[in-house]
Amino acid sequence: MRALVVRFSSLGDVILTTSVLSPLKEMGFSVDFLTFKPFGEILRNQPFVDRVLEVDRESLKSISQIRSLAEELQNYEFGIDLHDVLRTKLLRRFLPFKTYVYEKKSFLRRLMVLFKPFKSKWLYVPELYATALKKAGIEVENPRPVLYPNLKVRKEFKKKLPENLIALSPGARWETKRYPLKKFKEVIREVKRKGFHPVVVGGKEEENLGKELEREGALNFCGKLTLSESLALISLTKGVISNDSAVVHMARALKVPVVSIFGPTHPAFGFAPYPDEGISITLNLPCSPCSLHGKTRCKEQRCFNIPPKKVVDKLFSLLEVN
Repeated sequence: MRALVVRFSSLGDVILTTSVLSPLKEMGFSVDFLTFKPFGEILRNQPFVDRVLEVDRESLKSISQIRSLAEELQNYEFGIDLHDVLRTKLLRRFLPFKTYVYEKKSFLRRLMVLFKPFKSKWLYVPELYATALKKAGIEVENPRPVLYPNLKVRKEFKKKLPENLIALSPGARWETKRYPLKKFKEVIREVKRKGFHPVVVGGKEEENLGKELEREGALNFCGKLTLSESLALISLTKGVISNDSAVVHMARALKVPVVSIFGPTHPAFGFAPYPDEGISITLNLPCSPCSLHGKTRCKEQRCFNIPPKKVVDKLFSLLEVN
């Protein structure tokens, strides 16, 4: 039996789809995953995905292009749409097999921004993804993201790096979601005081942030690693401190304790780690959340008045438990 799972972007969302990909594979399905470049790399060589189908974003700008893609996607028992955006809605119309769609809860998330009391009940994206499988008659209990590092790459890192690493991720897609750099510098000092080695991870967009934090004594890998290499490196760390970004979900999938810092967004949106995966830090201000994705400009950013020592202490409380 063959199943096609679709999630075009972004990296963190693609990682969270593993919470249902792994159960699908365990039930005997051959699983193909359709996504945009370069996100497919994170799923390549994972045991629960048979084929990763990557397409260029630019190649799906017209209805005719989407129809052409659908014509290439044949011989599946069913599809699972874990994105439910205009592109996937159109794709579903042209596919010759039944496609099940997850409950996105977009309206509820917008209500959380407009009417703050709605944030009292937290969503969890893995549970939302599981609703698509339930519609297909497949029950997924306790969905959790899972990824396996490349053992060869991991072994090479282990030879070269010190023990007791703590990974820091200062980047985020939107600048307003970034815990201030000066506070990340203090986080580095706190981590070093505890006898651990801070290591900074991120993409090319975070290269300048990485260089700044390197001056504080952190090992800097920003812009230097592939997704697969980042996964291997994070798997070696004792814990992770990150903004609300894909690195949080990498840590969760690798079973590495993680502290996720929320500013203009909110854990209730569904992207917080489960309590057994990590801790979400939010000041839960009356103005929070101020936007769905952290795009809103804010001069004060009071939501980031979180002491660096508190952030580090939260992580080390997790390490004691683990």
